[in-house]
Amino acid sequence: MSPFANDPYCYPGTDVLINGGDLRTQAELNEFEANAVFLAYAALKLRPIRGVFDAKRLQQTHRRIFGNVYPWAGEFRKGIGMMTKNRSGFVVAYGASENVPATLETTFKELNKENHLRGLAAETMPQRLAWYYSELDAIHAFREGNSRTLRAFFSDLAQAAGYRLDWVNIAEQRQQLYHARDLAVMRGDTSELAQILTLCQSKT
Repeated sequence: MSPFANDPYCYPGTDVLINGGDLRTQAELNEFEANAVFLAYAALKLRPIRGVFDAKRLQQTHRRIFGNVYPWAGEFRKGIGMMTKNRSGFVVAYGASENVPATLETTFKELNKENHLRGLAAETMPQRLAWYYSELDAIHAFREGNSRTLRAFFSDLAQAAGYRLDWVNIAEQRQQLYHARDLAVMRGDTSELAQILTLCQSKT
């Protein structure tokens, strides 16, 4: 039986997430999700999200990207405890679902204290972006779609601070991004993640 057979976010007895297309195979869901997310990104460019960088904005970003895919888009995961993924040569463990609101509040308070990274020197920006990225990734606020949500969220955060993150620059290094992100989550080492962010950073 699938390890996610009792996951309330999945169709009973499967590891396929409940979705707006009522698709019951992973292959069908992957295609449906990819098409919907592509259109959602285009819509975000036409109507970007405005306002403070906080937990509500993170929720809005997720909802805008996945609202046509998952009925729980924009809602913090709950009732499933910790999440784990076997990747990058080790098991990556994310925080318990019951801690998501409180840990997000703490992280965004720190971001606010740093004036949302405005005024940082170019050589400092990747390090601070990497730290906040790793913190939010460790929290893993949503059941699915955290990576894409964080990329969009941090693109907006960097732009508001006077910089641009162009993820296309590292399209061929996506696995290195995943490894660097997992390393930061599991070992608190954000150096590789900062290097990756440097590669996709440019002055606006």
